[in-house]
Amino acid sequence: MDFIFDFLINVLAHRIGVGVLGVLTGGSFKGESGYAWGRAVVVGSLVILTPIAAIIAWLVFAIGR
Repeated sequence: MDFIFDFLINVLAHRIGVGVLGVLTGGSFKGESGYAWGRAVVVGSLVILTPIAAIIAWLVFAIGR
């Protein structure tokens, strides 16, 4: 089960990262080699985790008022 979940997150993060980096580079980024694959996964993971971090920060701010 853990392997399946890890695989799904990696593939999802990679596809999102390739999309974002493709837009930023004008479509020249493909994300197929080893280093580019990792870069795409990192960018995709950041895109996935940003809304979660924003919600947590907003909750901390709202509770602290």
